[in-house]
Amino acid sequence: MLIATDFIILRNIKANGLASHPLERRPVKVATLIDEGAFNKTGHGLLHNKTVFLEDEVHDWNWRDGQFRYYTRIATEADVVIAFAVDDVVFCTQCGAKRLKAVASCEQCAETGNGE
Repeated sequence: MLIATDFIILRNIKANGLASHPLERRPVKVATLIDEGAFNKTGHGLLHNKTVFLEDEVHDWNWRDGQFRYYTRIATEADVVIAFAVDDVVFCTQCGAKRLKAVASCEQCAETGNGE
């Protein structure tokens, strides 16, 4: 599961490629917010079609020279999660502890594998 670790939420953004919004840093992920309560409850989990709708760069959004454009096809106006950093985490199949996907074993129970 992707967790947004550095992000902002732009509120009530119109899905219009002609409108641009100043944004100093380039996003690594952009998502239309579906369920903010679940997004917060999961520790800012970017769960596609559950907490957010993950958008495709070029097809649904663009960033160039400090300007962000949002032109999704799923909404005319939405709250948009702009993630500048994400962690990929999994849950241990033995004890349920959360860990980074890149870490080979669970620190809680020493179980090895990819979790999930």
